[in-house]
Amino acid sequence: MNEVIGGYTLRRLLGRGGMGEVHLASTPTGGLAALKVIHPTLARDPAFRRRFEREVAAARRVARFCTAPVLDAGIDGDVAYLVTEYVKGPDLAQAVNEQGPLSGGNLEALAVGIATALSAIHGAGVIHRDLKPSNVLLSPLGPRVIDFGIAQLVENDSLASQAILGTPAFMAPEQVRGEPLTPAADVFAWGGVIAFAGTGRLPFGGGAPGEVLYRITQEEPRLDGLDDGIRQVVERALAKDPRVRPTAQRLLADLVGGTRLATATEVVERTWTGSPTAHPRPAPDLRPAPDPRPVPDSRPVPGMPPASGISPAVLAPEPEPRPKRRRWPWAAGAAGLALAVAVAAAVTVPALSQESWPYEADFGDSWELGSSEGGSARQAGSGYELTVKPGWRLWKSAPRQEPEGGVIVSAKATLAEGTGEYGVWCHGSASSGDRYEFGVSGSGKVTIVKRRTGTRGTTLYGPADAQSAAVNRVVAECGESGGKVTLRMWLNERLVAEASDADAPYGPGESGVHAASGATASARVRFDSFALRPAGK
Repeated sequence: MNEVIGGYTLRRLLGRGGMGEVHLASTPTGGLAALKVIHPTLARDPAFRRRFEREVAAARRVARFCTAPVLDAGIDGDVAYLVTEYVKGPDLAQAVNEQGPLSGGNLEALAVGIATALSAIHGAGVIHRDLKPSNVLLSPLGPRVIDFGIAQLVENDSLASQAILGTPAFMAPEQVRGEPLTPAADVFAWGGVIAFAGTGRLPFGGGAPGEVLYRITQEEPRLDGLDDGIRQVVERALAKDPRVRPTAQRLLADLVGGTRLATATEVVERTWTGSPTAHPRPAPDLRPAPDPRPVPDSRPVPGMPPASGISPAVLAPEPEPRPKRRRWPWAAGAAGLALAVAVAAAVTVPALSQESWPYEADFGDSWELGSSEGGSARQAGSGYELTVKPGWRLWKSAPRQEPEGGVIVSAKATLAEGTGEYGVWCHGSASSGDRYEFGVSGSGKVTIVKRRTGTRGTTLYGPADAQSAAVNRVVAECGESGGKVTLRMWLNERLVAEASDADAPYGPGESGVHAASGATASARVRFDSFALRPAGK
């Protein structure tokens, strides 16, 4: 049986690092995520726990531009875990090693995408500190920067100066010297990553880590092979003095001519996927770039700090890549999607039986329609609309009983008119009015409420702020364990609320959707989807 951590089912190992393991995991809502399990020896350290919580809070503030956003995190006994969006695709180191260097529009899109990610990271007060090719994933929609595992808050200079963290080939000179860091260290790493991507070589060569670090502090990078335009930007990013390097925002402006941040990501996605709306770009040059630099020996270099002050794991050298001729499908996103649709259309899907899961509504299968004292329910195209009179609440049952044990209920909904709240409910009964309601308001507040018809209900969580959108996907879990019901709520794939009920908790029954209006005006809520399935499946 697969291991479950924090409600996420581990499916397979994606990789290992100094801080722990990364697994592909199934989310309680049925999606995929990357779950990083922190090494138990670190998770047991109270100082690390405090730092972990602080770094997670900082990472949550990072905008999603070209990053893998943090979805969830927690500490369960000796297990600390961090859940991020799963990005399907190779990392940049693997792609360059197998495909060869990038050029033209692909290299420009990569440069813009990583600069955009750094703008978002720095805007949240975070320094990545370990930007390198293996921390850049190449998704079908463009590059995604991952792994803030050793990121520190910008203001936390004292901690930053106590240890040298990072990967030698992409460290900034001030990082090599163990000085307090600023976002300029990430800009230097950006220059190194783009130089590597465009030439297939490490900008300061390979060899013993001590020698690489010496070259970073004393020598100029080797950038021959880069196009002139991108080379000038990379040279400024690799300046020895952090004070003269451009900011991430300046990098972005230099690359896209001042295009605002959100639009920059669209530029990346159009270029990366080869969309017909993008300007034609030359194909990448796949020829391996020669490296005449002699292989250095391992003799100590005068003037370098002793390597004993740096963690052996940190000093593990990254070998010089040897580009191969095998072609990597850089722009396979659109073609792959078309192929998937064609294959799906050719497959005959058996009809949904009464016992099959998940149950997915088309809102034409016996959902209640018509008017009542509190409002009306109607089928609107493929959706379901509830119009609620001022001061009223409507809740409608799905025509399917919940399975025994835990259940996951989800719906995609829009507050089309008025003010109020809406969402899903579970463990309910049409006859008694018992139910657990999971709601989001038009102002972005989320709540979990235990209700019974004719009462105001008991608030188990909230109201609390959450990042809502015009169209919201609300997912709720009701799970039984040890005589209580555990309740969790996700909004747009982010865990936003948790509660439990041990006071005569409700058991499996019915589930559905609900909507409520404000005191003075009607509300109209449209539900575009509804699904019900057993928890853990």
